[in-house]
Amino acid sequence: MPMFFRPAGEEKRKVPLIEELSPLVGEVEEGSMVAVVTTDALSQTILQYSTLANALNSGMTAYYLEPTNGFSLKLLNKLSENNENLFLGKVYTLDELSSALELVEDNSLIFVSNFSILENQSREKLIKMRRVVDEKGLFLVLSHNTLEINELDLNSEFKRLFVIPELFEHLLVLRTSGYRGHYRMNISVLKAPPEFVKNIGEHSIPIDKKAKMFLV
Repeated sequence: MPMFFRPAGEEKRKVPLIEELSPLVGEVEEGSMVAVVTTDALSQTILQYSTLANALNSGMTAYYLEPTNGFSLKLLNKLSENNENLFLGKVYTLDELSSALELVEDNSLIFVSNFSILENQSREKLIKMRRVVDEKGLFLVLSHNTLEINELDLNSEFKRLFVIPELFEHLLVLRTSGYRGHYRMNISVLKAPPEFVKNIGEHSIPIDKKAKMFLV
């Protein structure tokens, strides 16, 4: 059955993905989903550890899930030494990810790497997962790092990688470039919360401090 509710007057809890991106795309609200494609390892590293650190530093419980061994506590500690509320897990199928969401704490952040290689994905399962995110007030960030992406048709790429891009509050592509020791993050914003719809399009921001933190 459909559910109706009155808009709440109080501010929802929010968590930044990467602080430098917040002026462009806002932050992740509770009960929302984010899909991010990264095209290089540095962009993925910045996204992954910044998001987890921001959640942990705000006192939230955070979960990191993926099918491989792509996590480094040493890198996380560059941004947050508060890791007592961090939990790691392995998932190999969308069913396992859905089951994991049923087990995590309400109002917690879940970061998933390599989402698009999970097996048994379907529209029905993703919509069911979205319902759990809504009901538990979760912050769900799904990311995928790939070297192969059709820059001329990003909408189709998100459909290929995330099945139903319309389910997400944010759709972002991140790329990091360096020149003579300086770094910039180039961002394609395909979808953002209503307050940031004016920023749909292409952007480039300096990311020196954050990039060098992970390169030393």
